[in-house]
Amino acid sequence: MNPMLRFSISDQAIDPAALQAFLHDPAAGAEVCFDGRVRNHNEGRAVGSLEYQAYPALAEKTGLRILEEEAARHGILRGIAVQRTGRLEIGESAVWVGVASAHRGAAFDAARAIMERLKYELPVWKKEIYQDGRVEWVGPDSKSAETGRDREDCPDWAARLEAIWISPGHDFRGHPWGDRGGHGIESLGEVACVAGMGLKGDRYFGFKPDFKGQVTFLSAEAVDAVRERFGIPDLSSGVFRRNLIVRGVDLSQWVGKRFRFQGLVFEGSEECRPCPWMDQVAGAGAEEFMKSGFRGGLRARIRTSGTLRVQS
Repeated sequence: MNPMLRFSISDQAIDPAALQAFLHDPAAGAEVCFDGRVRNHNEGRAVGSLEYQAYPALAEKTGLRILEEEAARHGILRGIAVQRTGRLEIGESAVWVGVASAHRGAAFDAARAIMERLKYELPVWKKEIYQDGRVEWVGPDSKSAETGRDREDCPDWAARLEAIWISPGHDFRGHPWGDRGGHGIESLGEVACVAGMGLKGDRYFGFKPDFKGQVTFLSAEAVDAVRERFGIPDLSSGVFRRNLIVRGVDLSQWVGKRFRFQGLVFEGSEECRPCPWMDQVAGAGAEEFMKSGFRGGLRARIRTSGTLRVQS
C-alpha cells in the first residue's frame, strides 16, 4: 500500500483544508483539488437533499485501487479522496479529490480521471430527495471510466430469462479433483442485482472489488446442446453452476461490451471456462464439448442495480 495515497468513506463533514495539507510535497509543482457539492437541482427538478449509502469495506478497496491505478498512469506524487455517506443538505461536500504532481497537466488529468472513475465504479448509492416529495435512488452511473461520457453502445438484449440459480457457497472452488462441496443450488423466480457486488444470496456476492464474475450467463441453447449430445433430456440447467439461463442471445459477442437486460446494465468480462465436474454431471467428454462454441457461458459485471425476473 502506498502511504502517499489515501481513500476513505466518511459520515462526517469533509474538511478540505485538512485534506489539502496532505498533498503538500516539495517535489510537487501543482496541486489540483475537486470539491463535489450537493446542488439544488437535477434534470430540471428541485432537489431538497441527498442521502448516500455505501458498502464501506468494498468501497474503500475500490477507491484506493482507483487512486493507485491513476497515480501510476499519470505519475502523481500524492493523492487523496473522500466520499461522504449519510444525509447531505444543499451545498455540502459529497466527494473530494486532490492530487499533487510535478506538473500541472498530469495533476489536472489525474484529478479528472479519478473523479470520473469514482462516479462510475464506486459502490455508492445516492438517494435523491426532491422538493415535491419524490424520491429516486441512483447507483454507480453508466458512464465510461475512460472518458466520463455516456456510452452510446448499450443495446437491449432481445432475450428471455428462463432460469435463475444461486448458491450460498462454493462447491468446486479449491477441490477440482476431489469430492464436490456440500452447498446446494437454489432456483429463484427473481433475484436482486447489486451494482459492483453481484446477486444477493449468491456465493460471489461482494467476493472482491471489481470481480469479473459478479454474475454468470449461460445460453439455454448450450444447455439444450449438452442434453442432446449426452442423451439427458431432463438434465437440470442448475448443474452448470451458472446464475442466469438466457435464450435468444449470442453470448460470445458481449465480452468487453455493455448491454441492457430487463432494464439493468451489465458489462461482459470474459468467457466462463467449463470444469472437469461437467464430465461427472453430464458424461465423459462434456467438459471438452462445452469448451467449444462459447458453451461455458459469459462472466459479467453488474453496472446498475435492480431486479431480474424469470420470463415464462
